[in-house]
Parts: sequence; C-alpha cells; structure tokens
Amino acid sequence: MEFLGLKEIDVERLQFEVISDKARLKLTRRIRSLSNSEDNNLQLLRQNRFVNIVNNVLGKPIYVLESDDMGDYQMAEHAWHIGQIELIMRLPNTVELVEILADMIQERMLDVEVINEILNNDGCSVEFEMDSHRDTVLVHVIPIEQIDEIEDSTEHPNIRKLIKRMDNALANEDYSGVLHTSASVFETLAKDVFGSSSVQNQSLGAFFNGYRNRSNLPSSVLDYILEIYNRRNVEPLAGHGSTLPSSINRDEAVVLGEMTKTFVRIERKLAMPQVNNM
Repeated sequence: MEFLGLKEIDVERLQFEVISDKARLKLTRRIRSLSNSEDNNLQLLRQNRFVNIVNNVLGKPIYVLESDDMGDYQMAEHAWHIGQIELIMRLPNTVELVEILADMIQERMLDVEVINEILNNDGCSVEFEMDSHRDTVLVHVIPIEQIDEIEDSTEHPNIRKLIKRMDNALANEDYSGVLHTSASVFETLAKDVFGSSSVQNQSLGAFFNGYRNRSNLPSSVLDYILEIYNRRNVEPLAGHGSTLPSSINRDEAVVLGEMTKTFVRIERKLAMPQVNNM
C-alpha cells in the first residue's frame, strides 16, 4: 500500500513544528549527491524526478522534459534543474516537507535512516518508518506530551512544545505564564530566523535589531514582539519571582496567545522563497 498523505491529527501536531534551515540544507546536500551522475542526461532525469515530486505536493505544474532528436537535452534544461535542486527543500512549509520526504522515501529515492538522523539531530518530532510487509512508508509524529521535557532555554528547538505550554498556562489561569511562554516562543523564532549560532546564548533584547533586519514581519508587529519580551522582564511572576500579583487578565492572555500563534505562522509563510516558473 502506498503512502497516501498525512493523517489530520498529524497535520494538527505539526502546525507549529519548525524544521530548521540547517536541516533543510542537509536534505538539499543529500538530494544533490543522489542526483549526481557522470552521465549528464541521467543526472537531469534524477533531478527532474525530485523536482516533480515537490511540484506535486505543492500543487505546481509538473515539469515534463523533452529531448531533441538525439535524446539529449538543451543546456538551459540542465541549468534550470540545478537551480531547482537548491530550492526544493526550502520552499515547502513543515507539513508539505514531511509529505515530500515521505513520497521520496516511498519511491526509494531517499534512505529512511539518513532522513531520520537529520531530523532527529534537528530536534524534530517526526520519524519515518519503512513497513516492509505492506511496502509503505509510515510517518510518526510524536505527540507533544511524549516529547522529552526541555528547559526553556536558548537551545530550545521546538516551538510546538512552547505553544503547548502557553495553551496549558492559559487553561490553568496562569496568565503571567502565558506572557513568559509567549516571549520564549518569540525568542526561539527570532533565533531561527536570525540563522546564526552567534545568538544562541544571547537574550532576544541583545540581538533584536539584527532579527528586525532579517525578519519579514511588518515593523509594527516587530515592535509588539519587543514590547512582549520587555514586559516579561518586569511583569510579576513572568520573568522573575515577586510578591506582587500579576497584572495580566484573562482577556489579555487570550489575545496574547492567539497573536503569538498568528505571528509564528506569518513569519514562516513570509520566509518561504517565491520562485517563478516552478
């Protein structure tokens, strides 16, 4: 039985999952290597297969190769495909990328162990399994409750985990906890967008100007994010211990939680490269 797509519950679980640029680069290098051949025509055919699997998942037109009378392809075809191979792991969002990888594993184009190692090293909660009995790839998305607990630190790779903590804080009427976790989400998102190991041990305030320059979010949204981060540092029970009660009420906490989720989605969507004629 072939892979038919992700289950709805897995799509929901992956809503705030982040597969980093570093992991996507490793995937690109793997595909680049597997496409290579001393036979230029064979290399082009391999590249075209990778590109079209991505096109199918993204709902883009299939690129049909047409050779000349001698069975060869124009230089422009080779150049175009070389460029696309460098982009195909960057274009999809998380859900699309997981389905693309599953399709490629199903077609024996990628090795399941190698892909699992790349994703595991990235802190991703997705794991693939090749079921030899049914000849199909299985996708396992670890529920948030089963992800190993990680302290809220600069090395936290999983925005999905933080979103869940924020929702739990709201449900428990811990409104200062909503603020604290929202600021942690923004800090984690900013470090991923910044894309440099130099900021991993810094607070958001220390590199916010650099994040602002790299972010695709409107200036007013970035001002709001900085305001939330700064408020966390002074709000009782949000950034430090205090004998004073929190000043955040439920309505504020609900708005903050929903705005945090929305800004994560927008940042991710705006970060996706736009490429013509793919």
